[in-house]
Amino acid sequence: MGSSRTTHPEAQSVSATHAQPAPPDKKLEAREHEAEIASLKAEIANYRTAFGNISQGVCLFDGARKLVFCNDRYAQLYRLTAEQVRPGTPLQAIIEARCAVGTSPVSAEEYLRLGEEINASGPPTSRLTELPDGRLIYISNQGMPGGGWVSTHEDVTEVTTARALASERISLQLLIDLVPDYLWVKDVEGRFVVVNRALAIDTRYAHTSDMIGTSDVQLHAPEIAQEFRAIEAEIMRSGIPMVDREELVTDAAGAKKWISSTKVPLRDDRNEVIGLVGIARDITARKLASVLQAGQIRILEQIVADAPLEDVLDQVVLLAESQSTGLFCSLLLLDADGVTLRRGAAPSVSEPFLGSAKGIRVGPYNASCGAAAHRREMVVVSDILSDPLWNEYRSVASAHGFRSCWSTPIISRKGDVLGTFAMYSRSVREPVKAEYQLIEFAARLAEIAIERARATAA
Repeated sequence: MGSSRTTHPEAQSVSATHAQPAPPDKKLEAREHEAEIASLKAEIANYRTAFGNISQGVCLFDGARKLVFCNDRYAQLYRLTAEQVRPGTPLQAIIEARCAVGTSPVSAEEYLRLGEEINASGPPTSRLTELPDGRLIYISNQGMPGGGWVSTHEDVTEVTTARALASERISLQLLIDLVPDYLWVKDVEGRFVVVNRALAIDTRYAHTSDMIGTSDVQLHAPEIAQEFRAIEAEIMRSGIPMVDREELVTDAAGAKKWISSTKVPLRDDRNEVIGLVGIARDITARKLASVLQAGQIRILEQIVADAPLEDVLDQVVLLAESQSTGLFCSLLLLDADGVTLRRGAAPSVSEPFLGSAKGIRVGPYNASCGAAAHRREMVVVSDILSDPLWNEYRSVASAHGFRSCWSTPIISRKGDVLGTFAMYSRSVREPVKAEYQLIEFAARLAEIAIERARATAA
């Protein structure tokens, strides 16, 4: 049989009593509620502090277009008081207040119409607005699901202006870099503030920006730099431009060139001179061609006038040297013995180097000139210190700093060797095309002079 168990009635009564819930503790609930409110207030305060410390203005409007919240930056951007941006203030009142202080780009009606477009849930919108005082405000809006929207307002005036100036400068730089002539701008102290690529390359700067802040002192010999500074100071003082002035300049490396320069004072919007704009063209080739032509005519006139051969040959050598930088020329005449070359003209080369006492013998290994007369053709030695043609003369050439020599024979119309014309360089190299042509030109001019002198003497 199964067993059963009965609970005593009194015990049941006690059990039922214990199962009933305890009455609520009102004081505990009040404390918990107060703690929750304090926590929410602290959280709100933290949010307010966070929003108050950001650089953007932030505002939140509800579906009825009333202000729910804005930070101090929003009020500062639009020059509004705390009273004008209290929570619950209608958007229309805020915009009217902005219109009153001149920080609304449009009328209140137009602004409210724009507000209708974002007063709904949808994709965010943004726009750049210029205020009446010239500031640029970047505004981003995001509609809220329950109506209303949140906006951020950022003053981007300086950033936008800086970008615009940078963009304008880049565009200007690209434009002036297309100009083949030299173009620059200097400040009143003579320092470059803008240069184009042609000028930077010619002055051996890798980038145009590397030249900013430099002056002519870094580009030219001291006396040239001082002369340029004096001229430009006078242009800025007087306000009178300089147009197409031809100038012979020497750069810091010693290279000479002719330029045609135009320089005009640069004025600001108050008509005050703040610097100088310059443009220059390298006219070296044109100038040298003019000098060469004039020199040739002068020498031919001397020849016709039966001027002393020594004077004429000196002029031939000096004319050739005027056409190049860093080159030294010599003209040797062949003796009546037909085997010895002696100094004919070499105003820039010392006597010992050309062996004036015993001369240079014609032969296959007797330096550039002896070999040229022997071969009856141009001989180019690019490195005197290593070429066997210069074994006998290497030490004297090295003592004079010469490293290369290019010589061509001077041959009469009958085919006789009259002498040699040579060019010497202090660097290891071969002549360029223009130098080849110059050597042949000088040799031809010398041939005319020598034959004329011999014909006259006969």
